Amino acid sequence: MRKIIISLLLILFLLAFGMYYYLSYNYFIITGYAAKKACGCGLLAERDIESIKSQDLAQFPLSLVNITIDKSTNEANASLLGYWKSKAMLTKDRGCILINNEKEEINNVGFPNEKIISTDIDTVFNDFTPNEALESAVDYAFDKENEYIKKTRGLLVIKDNKLIAERYAKGFDKDTKILGWSMNKSICNTLIGILVKQGKTSLNEQNLFSEWSNDQRKNITLDDLLRMRSGLKWDEIYTHRADATQLLFETYSCGDFAIDKELEFDPGTYWEYSSGTTNILSRYIRDIINNDEAYLRFPYDSLFNKLGMNSMVLDTDQEGNYILSSYGYATIRDWAKYGLLYANEGRLNGDQIISKEWVNYSKSITENSTGKCYGSHFWLNTDGIAFPNAPHDLYYASGYQGQYVFIIPSKNAVIVRMGLTQDEDFDMNGVLSKICAVI
Repeated sequence: MRKIIISLLLILFLLAFGMYYYLSYNYFIITGYAAKKACGCGLLAERDIESIKSQDLAQFPLSLVNITIDKSTNEANASLLGYWKSKAMLTKDRGCILINNEKEEINNVGFPNEKIISTDIDTVFNDFTPNEALESAVDYAFDKENEYIKKTRGLLVIKDNKLIAERYAKGFDKDTKILGWSMNKSICNTLIGILVKQGKTSLNEQNLFSEWSNDQRKNITLDDLLRMRSGLKWDEIYTHRADATQLLFETYSCGDFAIDKELEFDPGTYWEYSSGTTNILSRYIRDIINNDEAYLRFPYDSLFNKLGMNSMVLDTDQEGNYILSSYGYATIRDWAKYGLLYANEGRLNGDQIISKEWVNYSKSITENSTGKCYGSHFWLNTDGIAFPNAPHDLYYASGYQGQYVFIIPSKNAVIVRMGLTQDEDFDMNGVLSKICAVI
């Protein structure tokens, strides 16, 4: 009996030590994630703190984190077991910033009320009349009463530039800002497309950074970066401390962190999805503009304001680089406006924001991508690889936990779905199939 008790105590000790080691080694991921979520969902989107805890931070080990939100200082704090801590701040012109250097002063606290810009595209949302057949298809995307499995927060369907379906889960509506996660990678594509249209850069541009000038990284082209085939070493892993988690939750400068990576493959020869790549592009945009204030205004003046995406807010890292791989909040309607830009071949509100050629480039196949699934910072449904029962010409922006903006040229349609689930818990293929069968 004594041996059994000693064995059990030893097992408990080892489990406790293992848990302590895991938490101590990865705490910055857990508390950093929670602090950013509390800032974005609580201060920016103005959601109730209890809904953030019960939904966005409900999974272990995030459920161990305590979060506090101080609206008087626009700070969100997260602590793990009262010991490991992270802080994020909502700022005037840089979104929610994770503070990795307490000594640096962060100015302009409090995001201002921007001028609300009304655009022609807003008429898309006028005179909405529910379609009974389509409503039945939309039902499939949402939980039934007393269920919390599919976790769809909102779904919207636009056909021929008219809204034909729109629904939200309890606690969300047309004015709720929702994090797009990696859908912001496609925003990066658009910003590069605008610079190309302005003649400030080109796809075959090389020798992009001084840090690359003395080795083979100088051969990486802008096209290689946009198509995720730079050849730079990268681990897109989120379950523990790795490149992707260090990038988002530990570094002072996301762009510099990714730029410093060494080559693993010859540029252009190997496709590998990388959040680091998108933040390299963000740094590149900043270098091209060569003025920090103009860089911060660039996405708004050149894109969001022209589309009437009044809700859109992009976060920067502490150095002031937009985290275009992951952090941008907008309402579902504003995400839909972004999809409409591509559905209308780059022209909206009487303005050719990106060229028709850029739209075609964005959805053209990166030949060495797995199953030809990728274009230029957009995902493709080549031969139905992602969604077998949806049109094969469908292409889309995609983000963690099932954030989607689908553009379907053959249907002249845009579909947006935002939620907290994907893959085995959510049948996006079935949702698309049912909606496309009706429209």
